[in-house]
Amino acid sequence: MLSHESSDQAELDEVTKACRTCGDIKPESAFHRGGYGRRRTICSACRSAARRGNRGETPEQRLKRKLKDEYQLTVAQYEALVAAQGGLCASCNRGPEAGRRLAVDHCHATGVVRALLCTRCNLIVGVFENNHREASEYLAVYGAGNPLLKVVAW
Repeated sequence: MLSHESSDQAELDEVTKACRTCGDIKPESAFHRGGYGRRRTICSACRSAARRGNRGETPEQRLKRKLKDEYQLTVAQYEALVAAQGGLCASCNRGPEAGRRLAVDHCHATGVVRALLCTRCNLIVGVFENNHREASEYLAVYGAGNPLLKVVAW
């Protein structure tokens, strides 16, 4: 069991940081972990409050807002794309996962909408679009296998 003195010392040793939203200085443990295990810049309380603000939307309202804000599409235009593609991914011709919608694929440079993709294909296309030069260079070198592992015939 820890003595009162050692628990006070532990509190003093804890790292603190300022919340980007409220500006309060809080212990690092008051910030959720984000990508790569780093602490977020917004404290847990502010993050929860911000997320609660969007919870008043129905799924249909959220879809309408997201389509308009991110892709300049109406729900009718989205549904027309779904119908034109037969409800299937434009890349792999599979339907979306249960409980999911087809994702709107768009050019990251121009914002132009291309087609609707399943989650898997949308992630693949997005990563490739942002890293195509590196991927092409990698495949040019390693596409037929690692040249360092080739056995030299004597």
